[in-house]
Order: sequence, then C-alpha cells, then structure tokens
Amino acid sequence: MTSVKKNFLYNNLLLLSNLLFPIVSFAYASRILGPAGIGKVQFVVTFATYFVVVAQFGIPVYGMREVAKARGDKKQLDKLFSELLLINILSSLLLSVVYGGVILSLPWFHNSLNYYLLGGLLVLSGFSVLDWFYMGMEQFRFLSLRSIVIKTVALTVLFLFVRTAEDLMVYFLIAIFSIVINNLWNLLHLKGQVSIRFIRLNLKRHYGPLLILFVSSLTISVYTLGDTLLLGFLTNDKAVGLYTAAKKLTIIVIPLITSLGTVLIPRLTKSIDVQDTRETGVRMEQSFSFICLFGIPVTMGLIVFAAEIMRVVTGTGFMGAVLTLQLMAPVIFLVGLGHLFGMQLLIPGGFEKQYLTATLLGMGISLFLNLLLIRIFQDKGAAVTLLITEGVVSFTAYFFVVKKMNYHVHWPVAVKAFIASLLFIPVALFIRSFSFPLIPGISCAIVLSGVLYLLTQLYIFKNPMLKAMIMSVLKIVPRWRG
Repeated sequence: MTSVKKNFLYNNLLLLSNLLFPIVSFAYASRILGPAGIGKVQFVVTFATYFVVVAQFGIPVYGMREVAKARGDKKQLDKLFSELLLINILSSLLLSVVYGGVILSLPWFHNSLNYYLLGGLLVLSGFSVLDWFYMGMEQFRFLSLRSIVIKTVALTVLFLFVRTAEDLMVYFLIAIFSIVINNLWNLLHLKGQVSIRFIRLNLKRHYGPLLILFVSSLTISVYTLGDTLLLGFLTNDKAVGLYTAAKKLTIIVIPLITSLGTVLIPRLTKSIDVQDTRETGVRMEQSFSFICLFGIPVTMGLIVFAAEIMRVVTGTGFMGAVLTLQLMAPVIFLVGLGHLFGMQLLIPGGFEKQYLTATLLGMGISLFLNLLLIRIFQDKGAAVTLLITEGVVSFTAYFFVVKKMNYHVHWPVAVKAFIASLLFIPVALFIRSFSFPLIPGISCAIVLSGVLYLLTQLYIFKNPMLKAMIMSVLKIVPRWRG
C-alpha cells in the first residue's frame, strides 16, 4: 500500500501539472490569438495526433499491461520492450510517409502547408511516446518531474514570445516542440533500465492482441479526435476554437478523475492474472468510489458555473462556448466509468474483444451523429455527439464486466454524490445575487460549494473513502511538522 500511495501522489503531481499548465497557457494564448487562431493550431495538432494514434498500433495499452507482468524478469522485459519498440518505429515511419503523402497531394492542406509539415514531427517521433513503459514499471516520479520541467519551460517561452495575434506560428512551434522534447527525454531516460536489441525477436506473438487493441484505439480516436477534425472540415476555424475551449476545460480534469485507476492498473493486472477475485473487487470499488466522489461534483460544477469559468479562462471572446461546455461536462464522469470498466477491468482481464465491441459501437454512433449534427449545430452538435458516444461506450463496457467477470459496482455511491452536488445550484444563485467581481465571486462560489459537498459526504452520507483520505492526510501532517 505504501508504493500505491507514493505512485498515487506522484501521478497526481503529474496530473496537476497537466491541469494547471494547460489552463494557464490556454488562458493566456486564447486572449491573444482568439477562437480562429486557437482553432487553426488545434486542428493541425489533432490531425497529426490522429496519425500518431494509428502508428502506436495499440501499444500503449498492451505495452503497459505486458510490462507490468514482465518487470520482475530483466531478460523477458528487454525482449518485450525491444519487440514493441521495433513495431512502433516501423509503424511510425510508415505513417509518416502516409501523412506526408496526404498533406502534399490534397490542395485543402496547401494554404497552411508549413504548419502541417511541422506537424509531421509529431508523427515521426511517435514511437518515443513511452509513457506506457514507465507506467508499467510504476515510475510515476519520473513522469511527473519530466512533465513539470518541460511545461515550465514551454510556459516561460510562451509568455516571452507570444505577444500578438501575429505570433501564431510561435505558439504552434511551442506546442509541437514541447511534445517532441518530451518524447526524446523518454528515450534518454531508458539508459540502464532496458537493453534494446533488434535481433532474435519474435514480433508475431504480439500481432493478435495488438491488432484487437489497435482497432479499439482507432475507434476511440474516431470519437475523441474525429469530432475536431470533422468540425474543421465541415465548418470553420472559429467553430473549432469554440469547441476546443469547451473540450479543453472538460478533458483537462479527466486524468485527475482516473488518477487512482491509472495507478491501480498494474496491481489490477496482477490480481486478475493470479485470479485473486477479492483483491480485484476491492480495487474496483476503490476506483469507482473515487470516480463518483470527484467526477460527479466536477461535472456539476462545470455545468453550474460554466459562464464564469469560461470568462476567467478565455475571456469574453469564447462566451459562445458556454453552452458547449455545459453539454460536454458529463463526459468527465462517463469517461471515468469507461476507464474503469475498459482499461482497468476488461483489458487486464483479457477481454479485449468485448472492449472492442463497445468502442466499435461508439465509433458508429459518433460518425453518424457528428455528420448529422455538426452541419446544423456546429460545436454544440459535436458536444452532444461526444456525450452520447461516451455514455454508450461506458455502459456497454459495464455490461461486459458484469457478464464476463461478474463484478458489479455500488451505484448508490453515485446517487449520493449527485444529490450532494445539487447544493451547487443555490450557492450559484446566492453568490450571483451579490454581483461580486468575477474572480472573487467564482472563487467564493467554488470554495463554498466544495465545503458543502465534502461536509454532506462526510457527515450525512458518511463516505468511507473520504474518511480514509482525511485520515491519511492527518497521519502525514505530523511528519511534515516534525
């Protein structure tokens, strides 16, 4: 449990950096570049990222699972990593050629060809996205420190060199090279941990499970990245910018909601592998309670305070995205459930085909609804589509968890969290009635809402997870004082 707590601490440090730095950088850049500028950069990055996802061939999910199993055997780990790295290098080279062929042959890309050519660096260096290895090895300390250093440097450069709307290319270069440098650091940190040899390898043994996970990853990317791409193709940069603002504020907190589950994946993989049903059940309930305890109030907070949050983060230029944010907010809780049922249970349990079924269903619904709604409602249509899609995927995955693994979650935990979150509505009405200045007003509202929510969970619903977390903090505080 000590190592789990340490990993959870470092993972939350990583997630906190992934939360704060993007909010600060986006709040600064959005005011200078506006919806159209943000939309243009986001479309190029998303387009290149789609090729990266394809090139990864399902390795991030499969690799983390297999590394967690093999990390006690150095020889087996070296062989496994070398095989997966070689597969990823070959696929990245192939997709780089395809990417180049697409942007050079289609006139649609030629107006911003220099942006797309630079975006190709993401595809070419895609094989070095090695977080799956470090997560499988439970090296969350390295991941958190690496993230903080790179984001601090990127944020500093942003403040120094992005001053007007004419600095759009500078902003784009910062976004691209922060990712590339992050990937190169991953490669450098491998020294001494694994020995890479591209001889006597057996790549074929990975093709079966990788193919299933690859198709799953591809289908997921259709509805997590495809919405932005379809918006760009069917509408304009401004619609992409508004959607990006709402989506960034939504998905930026999702890693915090899934943080405990991410740390538990290697442990769940082990317990499922040795058929320890009690341990698996306990871990699953911990993860579900955590998702409900924090995911539901964050969702409600974004819905109730959407206008104030949007004004604080992006300024008045993005107020057209307020309704988009409200429509998209429940995705936070739904993605948390999908991560639990899919990444933490079905995949470690070897039920990749069932997870693939859930994602294929989501992909079909996403494509149909996006093509139907985006032309009419633009960013709002994409938000509704994402909400429906994530709901279908999450509850289909849960259906298979119950059917194949015979695990059930305690749904009253979610109901209690929702009831406690309803207190945010009278708080919002109360604070707004005094016409406070924006930042003091939203700060008071968030603090008051949070306090009321936690007190309700602690003293009325007597949430055991919240009590355990408070006790852990109380045990740590005396050590800090000492």
